[in-house]
Amino acid sequence: MNEDVLVIGAGPAGLACAYELERAGISYRVIDRAQVIGSTWASLYPSLRLNTTRFFSHFKAKKFPLRYGLFPSGKQYHQYLLDFAREYHFNIHLGVEVYRVAPEGEGWRVESSEGTAWYPCVISATGRFGNPIWPDIPGLREFPGTAIHAHDYHGPEPFAGQRVMVIGNGPSGVDITVDLTQVTSPVLISIRSGIIMRPRYPYGLPKHVWMMIADILPEKWGQWLLHKVESARYKDQERYGFKLPSDRQPGSAVPYRGRELIDAAKAGKVKPVAAPLRFEGNVAHLADGEQYALDAVIAATGYQPVLHTYLDIEYECDEEGWPLRDLEAHPNGREVKGYPGLYLVGVFYKGKGAMYNFNVEAAIAVEQIKARLAQLKAQTPAT
Repeated sequence: MNEDVLVIGAGPAGLACAYELERAGISYRVIDRAQVIGSTWASLYPSLRLNTTRFFSHFKAKKFPLRYGLFPSGKQYHQYLLDFAREYHFNIHLGVEVYRVAPEGEGWRVESSEGTAWYPCVISATGRFGNPIWPDIPGLREFPGTAIHAHDYHGPEPFAGQRVMVIGNGPSGVDITVDLTQVTSPVLISIRSGIIMRPRYPYGLPKHVWMMIADILPEKWGQWLLHKVESARYKDQERYGFKLPSDRQPGSAVPYRGRELIDAAKAGKVKPVAAPLRFEGNVAHLADGEQYALDAVIAATGYQPVLHTYLDIEYECDEEGWPLRDLEAHPNGREVKGYPGLYLVGVFYKGKGAMYNFNVEAAIAVEQIKARLAQLKAQTPAT
């Protein structure tokens, strides 16, 4: 193992890095603890679809097949990842567990199930979906029924006829709630501070099409157009119990696009409820005083970066748990602040969408790596 770059993670971010490293002619090695490429996408619930359109969710060198439609399913996206990796013959090694990554000299010492190796540069592309956040609600860990995180939800069948509460109203929480109505109702969805639901096709077109139009307009007009598109929402959501967040409580970090949840509540298949304060046995005690006996609880409460398991450095974090990056050399630099040769890819999930951002972040990381390798080579005495 004498490659210049180690990429940890063989999901979408890791594959984007492999592509950019191939283009730059830099030797690399991609490793992942799973036995399959894109393991997160290999085990998601069947009804999942991307929240972002095909226009901004593909790799630079490979577009989606037309049959995938505007919003590819999770299953289709996983097949797309496998096809991309196979077509480009990336240097990927699966089933490799990383135990420790620590600075050593002008590079990084990596301890893994393959052994110990040294690399001038390391890219962490492990994302955050392998590190689910479990809500700190008294009594939940002692809940006598089924209690799982959305990470471990693979379909509605095990919950047939059960009394189910979903905690969290981000995209995954909404998707799972609606999915469960196939086998039981009403499904309770716990909403703490409010939810924003917007049309999947505002004014007849997907948001990403409007973004493409805005990109070719004068900046002022483009900003006005995007503000108009982002202001579109369902005016009847509050009528069915889905409160809007206050200005001081932004609610769900990512608005849900589509009215499936509203329609399910209208049909009596979903019931929005307040946040649970505590659990006593199988009974959830809510913030508004209501109580519900439950058979199952699904926590759709988000994720944190998967770095704590292997990164052996001291670092400052941003509000989402990511190490701070050095932004002096580049406004979107990927190098971790204070640790030359260590890069983060797969961090930003907003704007044009995670997959689009992975491409951008990977290109910047490889650009910075190329400069670092040239610098290290210039410092090496000629023999």
